[in-house]
Amino acid sequence: MRLCTKALSTAALFIATGAFAQPTVVSSSVFATGGPVGGTQPDSITNADGSIFVEYGNTAVSTGGPDAGNSTIVQYSASGAVQHVYTIPGLVDGLKLNPVTVMIWALQNNDANSTLSLINPMTHAVTGPLKYAAPPYVYQVPPTGPGGLGRGYDDVAFLGGKVYLSYTNPVNPTDPVLQMLNQGNTPSGTLTTTDLLKANQTNPLFTSSTQNPPDIDSLKSTPSGQLVLTSEGDGLGPQWVTSDGRYTLISNPGPHETWTNVRVTNAAGVNVNGMDDVIFPGATAGTLYVSSTSGNTIDVLHLTGLNPADPIIALGSFNEVGVVNPTTGVVETSLLSIASPHGMDFIPSSAGAGVPEPPTWALLLLGFVGLAAAGVRRRRWSGVVSPAAAI
Repeated sequence: MRLCTKALSTAALFIATGAFAQPTVVSSSVFATGGPVGGTQPDSITNADGSIFVEYGNTAVSTGGPDAGNSTIVQYSASGAVQHVYTIPGLVDGLKLNPVTVMIWALQNNDANSTLSLINPMTHAVTGPLKYAAPPYVYQVPPTGPGGLGRGYDDVAFLGGKVYLSYTNPVNPTDPVLQMLNQGNTPSGTLTTTDLLKANQTNPLFTSSTQNPPDIDSLKSTPSGQLVLTSEGDGLGPQWVTSDGRYTLISNPGPHETWTNVRVTNAAGVNVNGMDDVIFPGATAGTLYVSSTSGNTIDVLHLTGLNPADPIIALGSFNEVGVVNPTTGVVETSLLSIASPHGMDFIPSSAGAGVPEPPTWALLLLGFVGLAAAGVRRRRWSGVVSPAAAI
């Protein structure tokens, strides 16, 4: 691999000194609003072949059923023009492009009666809804989860040719919160899954059915080949007052997986609640799309000066989108002040997309710079809670 001197110098700065990058918001504007399409409560965002897809929840019911209502999926051009509008029954939460099949996956009803629909962004055809097998895959009525909710699927991620799902509302500490879809990238018929990560592995404080269950939400893949699972931290009752926002980085998902938990706080040590998407940019510059669920807007930010390995997070209770130190979990930089930030999508720019992430730099620079401090910056704990997640 050929790297320029400037890239090597930047890598050395990030790794050898542990310096935190200070990103710059080059521009920020409103990309779209729900009004023109009759949509409200925007959330999940994804992109395909130059189009931006946004899900509007429209107060649809997350447990599904005949009176659940409908979600609106809008396909926008890069300039914000409406290209197509899709109507999907129930509440669509997870919305993601499958890079293998170039289909948009729309996950319906994350709290019970979950289904899956597939959208062809070229022909606009919608396939589904596909149903999951009976319990234990998805709890039907009567609901059995915390706060009267059942279980369902909230988000999807594609990594290494496999399909992973975040599994909501765990009741017991050993309930699964991450699963693999057995049907893979081209699902049909009745869907089944294989259990991976458990609830008490994402939050060790979850020791009983009445104490601190993680509120599982977003699932993303990272450019470095990991999964990042979000626990929102918005507990559903007074017994979960110590619930906090965490993300879990999962390496080698499956029988030999390892994981790292990071609890996210502000500079004063206050836990975030209502945390949603966590994005590792994998580039030094790019375009970030952010939905404001209560504001009914989607903002677009053009960013430079990013550290490819520093996560960008939608911080609900802080009413902002910020860059978080991956070692300490502290919000270091605010990129956007916005009410109820939820779904996000990041598109690397051509200038920043080719910059390798710090772990790759570290391997390349072992013979050139002293990396004694690198272990502090990029240290990972396998199968245990990191100091950032300690209570």
